[in-house]
Amino acid sequence: MNLNSLDLNLLKAFDALYRERHVGRAGAAIGLAQPSMSNALNRLRAQFEDPLFQRGAEGMTPTARAEELAPKVKESLAIIAQMLRQSDFDPMTADGQVLISASDLAILRLSPAILRYFEQHAPNLTVHFVPMQKKDLVAKLDNDEVTVAIGTFGNLPARFHRKVIMPDSFVCIARKNHPLTRDGMTLEAFLKARHFLMTLNNDKIGVVDRALKQQGKKRRVVMTCAQFALLPDIVAQSDGMATVPASLLPIAERAGCDVFDLPLTLPKWDSEMVWTQKTAHDPLGRFVISSLAEASKSIFHDYGQ
Repeated sequence: MNLNSLDLNLLKAFDALYRERHVGRAGAAIGLAQPSMSNALNRLRAQFEDPLFQRGAEGMTPTARAEELAPKVKESLAIIAQMLRQSDFDPMTADGQVLISASDLAILRLSPAILRYFEQHAPNLTVHFVPMQKKDLVAKLDNDEVTVAIGTFGNLPARFHRKVIMPDSFVCIARKNHPLTRDGMTLEAFLKARHFLMTLNNDKIGVVDRALKQQGKKRRVVMTCAQFALLPDIVAQSDGMATVPASLLPIAERAGCDVFDLPLTLPKWDSEMVWTQKTAHDPLGRFVISSLAEASKSIFHDYGQ
C-alpha cells in the first residue's frame, strides 16, 4: 500500500462500515449517498488488497484483515480529530509566563491594572517586565523573548500586529504653591522657571526646546535624567519644573505636584501594543492581548483620560 495514495476520507468510510455493517447506513452516517459509499468500499478493497467486508446473513461481515485494521483506524481518526480540534483555553487554570517589553513610564502606569486583571482572571500567570530596547525588539519578538511590546513605534514589518492603547500628550508639573504658578502656567512663568529634562542624549534639547526655538524663545534646563518616572518626586521637592507625558499625571499628583497645561503647542502621540502572528494565533497570546487592552481601558476610565 502506498501512503501517498491514501485518501483519509476512506478511513472514515471504513470506520462507518465497521460500525454499521451496512453500506447505506454507513453512507448516511458520514454524509455519503449509497453509490458513493459503494465506490469508497471498492477503493478500500483495492487500497488494502482485501475484501474487508463481505455480505452475510447479518449484513456486511468484516474479514480478518478488517478486524485487524479496525482499532488502528479508530485510533488514527481520533488522533486526527484531536489535532484539528482547537484546545479549550481556561485562563483560570492556564499556567505560563508573559514577557512584556515596555518603558519605565508604561510599566508604572499599566502594571497595577494588568496585575489586578490577571489576579482576577488568570491567577497562575507570571508577568515579566523587561527593558525596552528598540534596536533589537523585532528579533526579540520573533524569537519569543518578548510576548508583547508596549511603546511608541514607527515603521515595523507588516507581519506584526499592533493596537493603540494609550493616547498621550505633554503637561507641565511643578510643586504645590510654586511662586511662578500663582496665576496659572503662563508662557512668561514657564520661561522664567528652572527646568528638568528627560533625555536619552547627552544634551539639553528636547521637543519643548525645539518648539520654543521656532518662536525665538529659550528656556533654562538645569538638570537632565534618563527616566520620566524620577521627575515627579524631584519636582515636588524643588523649585524646578518638568514637561512630562500626561500619562504620568496620577504619579505626579501622588508625589505632590500640581499639573498644568503647557503654554505652547506640542505634538500628541499614541502608545501601542505590538505582537507577532504566533502570539495572535495562540490561545494564551490572544488572552494576554485582550487583557492588556482591557487593563488600559480601566486606566483611562479611572482618570478620565
